[in-house]
Amino acid sequence: MAVSRKPPRREVGLVGWLRKNLFSSISNTVLTVLASLFIFFALYSLLSWILFDAHWERVWVNLRLFAVFRYPEDQLWRPLAALALCLGLLGATTGLSRRTTENPILRGVFFSFSLVAALLTVVALLFWESVRWSWLLVSLSSVAGYIIGMSRLRIGKLLPWLWAASFPIIALLLYGFMPGEGLMRVVPAKEWGGFLLTLVLTTGVIPSFPIGVALALGRRSELPAIKYFCIAVIEIVRGAPLIMWLFVASLLLPLLLNVDANSLPSVMRAYVAITLFSAAYMAENVRGGLQAVPRGQTEAAKALGLSGWQTTRLIVLPQALRAVIPAIVGQSIALFKDTSLVFIVGLTDFFTVANVVASQTESLLITGGIRLEVSLFIALVYWFVAFRMSVASRQLEQKLGVGER
Repeated sequence: MAVSRKPPRREVGLVGWLRKNLFSSISNTVLTVLASLFIFFALYSLLSWILFDAHWERVWVNLRLFAVFRYPEDQLWRPLAALALCLGLLGATTGLSRRTTENPILRGVFFSFSLVAALLTVVALLFWESVRWSWLLVSLSSVAGYIIGMSRLRIGKLLPWLWAASFPIIALLLYGFMPGEGLMRVVPAKEWGGFLLTLVLTTGVIPSFPIGVALALGRRSELPAIKYFCIAVIEIVRGAPLIMWLFVASLLLPLLLNVDANSLPSVMRAYVAITLFSAAYMAENVRGGLQAVPRGQTEAAKALGLSGWQTTRLIVLPQALRAVIPAIVGQSIALFKDTSLVFIVGLTDFFTVANVVASQTESLLITGGIRLEVSLFIALVYWFVAFRMSVASRQLEQKLGVGER
């Protein structure tokens, strides 16, 4: 048999890709050259400004405001202890999955945030004396959790309970319970802010998920009372913007509960509004997934003798949720960014701190101000978290085979 010859070098590899996609014709070559020149000069100008002309010192000296805003300085160990608890449990879960089932999603999330924590720990050891040992505890807890998960398989039975118990523990750490002074004194929610407040409000997607699933299932119910109640809730909430519901929660919720407005923390009112708003959109995403499940799946389940609840829980709902993973993750990312709207009700989240820093007297003395610097800084933080969530979503889709037959 004749020996097959290798394809020409210019048709394969990087050269082949460039010829096919960027230099396939004269017009494409001209466009490629012009676009390359534009991108080069734009990046050169941007990097020159970032490295030589920007005033990053105002961002550096206000990092505490960006992180926790007015949270008392002598109590900063409490949010860092909550962070250490989360990373420790995440490390234990990742280490356990490494021993049992290979899970690139958990591994990617854990190592990404552990690397950021390690970098911040190095910075804290060098420059932040007040939280030096707290940041060291954060890094050590992530490493210790990972080692425990790798070496102690029995911890797998405790992890669900530990994760469930971590939420009230974190709430207790952040808020406190002792009046007056002390290590665990009460820190009013009005003093929370910065990235801490953004993360707290973003966790509203956790309770919104079961609420949204319940609303989606209720909308498909054959009982008119349940069906039309769920339809009314979904359509009313989705029919108005989040800003309006933040105002409603801030002003109307105390009237509905017949309590003094000052007795309900503004953070809690915003949390309720964000949770219900997210739940309504989550319900429509899940309903779309339920409609995508073929009717034959339900008929086959009934033929096997499964009850209606068993059919929904074991057959229909898993397939529906699998089909709408991109929509659910996209909504979670949008909710993370939409928390910036809480400045409407007087809360100072991560985005609002940028305006506070840019309006400081020292910042206004700088020619041109520093609004571009702080905007780039918060954009980078938002991008990192959103990108990490989107990567985890793609990994989950590949693992579950979404879009494959």
